[in-house]
Amino acid sequence: MDIQALLALQEEDGRLRDLQRELKVLLPGRRDEAEKRLDEAKQRVKAAEAEHLQAVKEFEHFNRQYQRDRDRMARAERNAVGQTGARALAAADQEHRDAAASAAAAEAGMAEAGKARTPTERKLDEARQVEAEEELAVKEIREAVAARKAAVEAELEKVKAKRESLVDAVPPAQLRYYERLKLTRWPCAVEYNRAEGVCTGCNLVQPPSVTQAVLHADKTPNAPLVTCPACGRILI
Repeated sequence: MDIQALLALQEEDGRLRDLQRELKVLLPGRRDEAEKRLDEAKQRVKAAEAEHLQAVKEFEHFNRQYQRDRDRMARAERNAVGQTGARALAAADQEHRDAAASAAAAEAGMAEAGKARTPTERKLDEARQVEAEEELAVKEIREAVAARKAAVEAELEKVKAKRESLVDAVPPAQLRYYERLKLTRWPCAVEYNRAEGVCTGCNLVQPPSVTQAVLHADKTPNAPLVTCPACGRILI
């Protein structure tokens, strides 16, 4: 059985399949994975921005309250100036004490909010740094993928041209069977384990008649193709 031309065609088809897979699956997958990481980094920045904004708002809330209470204290002090009546003085003093207590509470709240704001600011800075790194990585990967895509496409054209020249050397009957089989099985031609009588394509043990046919084909140049009864692959 002489199928050297068919095996050469299968080898070239293997290269063709690998290049097509790289072009259609691996390269887009590499780019998409980088884009996904960048999207995730952007989402983390948005979440960190929202968290930091909330902390800033909290701090500003207490700061405004503190300033209002300080203003109340100043007004109470001004109102007390020139007052001679005990009731008016008492009212001004009470207003001052109330404002002072509120200011102290606001100041404490402002201090706590300030403490909470610091880690959110750091978290935001870190998220933005990661985003910047991912943006750079995506840019580099896009460029690398584009360059590799161009190289693969050029190589594909060479492989297709070589394949055309190999097709002419394959006997028509072998070629027809091979092309049909290629639609559902790969590789089409596989090594036959003569010692154990196993098709290495489907790993099933074959009947003795298959082993005999393979041994006969080894010694007969024009013997017909020997195929696996289970998977249909060409046994060599």
